[in-house]
Amino acid sequence: MHKVGYDGQSFLSPNGGTGKGAQLRTLIGPFIDRFVGFASTDPNPTGMPLIQEGWSGHTLWQEFSLPRSLSRHEINVFLAPYNVAPFCIPKRVALILVLHDTILLKKFARPDLRGRLTDIFRRLQIPASVRRAKIVLTVSEHARSEILKAFPRANVRVISCTVSREWFDPRPLNGRTGYLLMVTSSAPHKNATGALEAYAMYARQAGSSVRPLKIVGLSRQASTYDERLQQLGVAPLVSFMPYLSERELIALYQDAAALLFPSFAEGFGIPMLEAMATGTPIIASRATSLPEVGGDAAYYFDPQKLNEMAAALETVLTDDALRERMAAKGLVQAELYHPEVVGRQVTEFWEQVAGITVSPIISTLALEQTLDSTALGSRAAVSR
Repeated sequence: MHKVGYDGQSFLSPNGGTGKGAQLRTLIGPFIDRFVGFASTDPNPTGMPLIQEGWSGHTLWQEFSLPRSLSRHEINVFLAPYNVAPFCIPKRVALILVLHDTILLKKFARPDLRGRLTDIFRRLQIPASVRRAKIVLTVSEHARSEILKAFPRANVRVISCTVSREWFDPRPLNGRTGYLLMVTSSAPHKNATGALEAYAMYARQAGSSVRPLKIVGLSRQASTYDERLQQLGVAPLVSFMPYLSERELIALYQDAAALLFPSFAEGFGIPMLEAMATGTPIIASRATSLPEVGGDAAYYFDPQKLNEMAAALETVLTDDALRERMAAKGLVQAELYHPEVVGRQVTEFWEQVAGITVSPIISTLALEQTLDSTALGSRAAVSR
C-alpha cells in the first residue's frame, strides 16, 4: 500500500477552495483518515489535520516547501488538485494531477495585472505538470478530450464532480417565489457581463411580467456593474447576494424559477448539477462540458449571441409546462452524479492506483462527511 499525500491548501480558504476544493474533497473523501494533507503555515480555520510547514502563501509554499515535505514524510503518491504541481517533485513520487479543464490555456484575459501575471505563470506550470504526471484526472469527458488535444501523450481519466446528498432535495416549482438565479464569478469565461446584457433584453420584452434576477458570487464586484445596470434600466431588478452558507444556497435554488448558466467554457459546471438536484430548470450555454452534464434537461443557447440568450430566458420563464418537464428530466440526469455513484468511482481509482481498499458503505459515508460544508468550510457564494 502506498503512502498518499495531497495539497490541502483549500482547507485554509474561507470559501473552501471553490470548485477545485470541492473536487479535492470528493477525491479524498473515502480515504481522508489515511491520506496525508499538506498546507502552508497560514491559518487553518477548518481545523483539518494537515501538516503545515515551510512558507506561508500558496505559490511560494507550493514551489519550495511542499517538495521538501513530500520527501521528508516519505510520500509515494501525491495528489495535486489545482491544475498545477510544483516544478521539482521528488523523482520517486508518483504525481496524480487534477486538471479540471484547459480554460487557462485559452487565454481569457483577466482585467487585473496580478491576475494576468498569475495566469502567465500557471500556463508555464500546466505543461510541465502534465508531462510529470503519472495520471491526469479531470471532471468530464469533454475536458478529457480537450486535454488530450493539448497533450496527446497524457494518461487522462475522468472522475465526475458531485455534491452532498443534502442537495438532492427537489421542491415543486408551483409555489416557488420564482426569480431567475445565476451562480457565477467575475472570471472572463463566466460571461457574467453578457448575461446581464441578455437579461436586460429579456426584461424589456417581458415588461411587467419580468422575473427579478438574483446573483450569487459577484457581491464583492457588485459596484463595477452598477453603472451599466442603471444604463440598461434593470438595476432595481438585480440583487447581488451576500456570502451564503451552503444551506442558504440550497434554499435559494429551491425557490428559483430557473438557473441561468451563461459560461463560454466550463470543465464541469457544478451549478448545473446543483440546479438539477434541487429540481430547478436550467437555461444554459451550449458550450464545452455543459451539454454533457445537463443532457436533455437544460434549455441551451449560444453564449456568443445575446439575443439567443434573451430569447431562451423568455421561452423558459414564460412556459410553466416546459419548466416542469425540464425539472423532471434534471432529477433523472442528476442521479448520474449522485455521491454514491461518484464515490464508487473514487474508491475504484484509489484501489487501483494506491492499493487502498475500503468497503462501499464506508466509502459513501466518508464521502458524505467530507462533502459536508459544516465540517470542512462552506463552498457557497463562489464560482464552481
